[in-house]
Amino acid sequence: MSVKTNVSPKRLLGILRKGPSSFNARENSGTEFAAEIWREFVGKLIANGIPVMQDLYGVSWPADEQTPPQEIFYFCGFESNQNDSAFEELMLEGGNYFDYLCETPADNLDAGFKAAYMEALPNSGLSPRDGQHLEIYGREYDPNSKVAKFRILIPVQ
Repeated sequence: MSVKTNVSPKRLLGILRKGPSSFNARENSGTEFAAEIWREFVGKLIANGIPVMQDLYGVSWPADEQTPPQEIFYFCGFESNQNDSAFEELMLEGGNYFDYLCETPADNLDAGFKAAYMEALPNSGLSPRDGQHLEIYGREYDPNSKVAKFRILIPVQ
């Protein structure tokens, strides 16, 4: 199910990296990049005694001028009002989003992103806008499942 939703601004703590997007010409490079950064991030959560069982955010924005971008900046984080020098801070801008419930093979996340951006969003009738692109890994996400279930939020007018 997909709907338009409003996300409030939030302060996130996490890690920021630059790498290939799900639309990169090199097949599965986005999936591989995401897996690496999430492993690093979850390891850092555990090492710092921060619960893994909470909403975790993936925030991305283009790192090049191509459409769709071949490279992105990608931030893995959690919402927090605390200060923690082990993590970088990112302010989530918030706003209106197309909220897409993604269910895709866990070993091919790129397919889920392509379905959200290339099929579901155009069929929604909503108009995209510039802004931070979000993923929310909540209760529906099981890192041990062969099917990844999470929310993709695409900025819209």
